[in-house]
Amino acid sequence: MKRKTAIVTALTAILIFSFNLTVHGKPVAEITYIKGTPLLGPTKDGPWEILSKRMPVTQGQVIKTGKTGIVEITLSDKSLMRLAPETLYQLDKAVFLKKKKRMFSARLLFGKLWARVSKTIGPGKGSFDIKTLTAVVGVRGTVYNVYAALDRSTLVSVYKGNVGVAPPIIAKGAHREEISWPTEVSEKKWEEIILGRLQRLYIGSDGRPGTPESFDPVKEKDEWAEWNLRQDAMQTGAHILEK
Repeated sequence: MKRKTAIVTALTAILIFSFNLTVHGKPVAEITYIKGTPLLGPTKDGPWEILSKRMPVTQGQVIKTGKTGIVEITLSDKSLMRLAPETLYQLDKAVFLKKKKRMFSARLLFGKLWARVSKTIGPGKGSFDIKTLTAVVGVRGTVYNVYAALDRSTLVSVYKGNVGVAPPIIAKGAHREEISWPTEVSEKKWEEIILGRLQRLYIGSDGRPGTPESFDPVKEKDEWAEWNLRQDAMQTGAHILEK
């Protein structure tokens, strides 16, 4: 009897251990487009493996695109992000619950990120945040572009919907240690700034925001934005700049 009890206990422990591995290692996103030879690693220092289409991505993993790489990441709620060449990105949290509630957070350490975020419905919609060293960009169903420069400045451009931009030190749920807040960046507090369609905001390397400005994507001839607009039109059947 004791031996049988010991065996049952051991099997139960193995099942619990396996269950925990499955839950904590569950893929939360998938690579749906790839160009070049971007890399995937457990930290920003690697070790690296070459990404391939349909490869799953889990919480905590880092993607490095390199000089020519482009990556499209699609989440469980059909939101997607595209990473431009010379981009370093970390997916911190992606939790999708019932009734369309989600909690998503990622870090754009440097480079460019295009996001097309699906809308949520019902109460308790959760959050969808992209963090840079000088800003947190929060959305609820929109299309926008974020550029995190090597000098720690940030440029946010909204193509559809509304985006809230706030400093990391006052953003909901943000912690200095998570974002590696640089000591030379000003800690002057500023309130969240809401950007609407075809508006952008520049946050300097000192952490101070400028004034929201309107922009014309047709006149700018931004190759990265134009490519993403074409991709979105092919995938959705409609150009997002159409009213």
